[in-house]
Amino acid sequence: MQPGNIIWRLLTQINELQNLCESSIAELNPKKNRDLISSIEECERLCRTQINIMNRIKKRY
Repeated sequence: MQPGNIIWRLLTQINELQNLCESSIAELNPKKNRDLISSIEECERLCRTQINIMNRIKKRY
């Protein structure tokens, strides 16, 4: 497998997880699920960090 293919696969999976986080937050009650929303938002931030890392390395391949 080529490095570009691996990077593409990882970016696809991370983007799907980020989308899942966003849609999950939209379905939760902001008052009742405040701590869960906060945790999901932290996961979403981690996804963005991972996407940034993969986009930087993608430039080399």
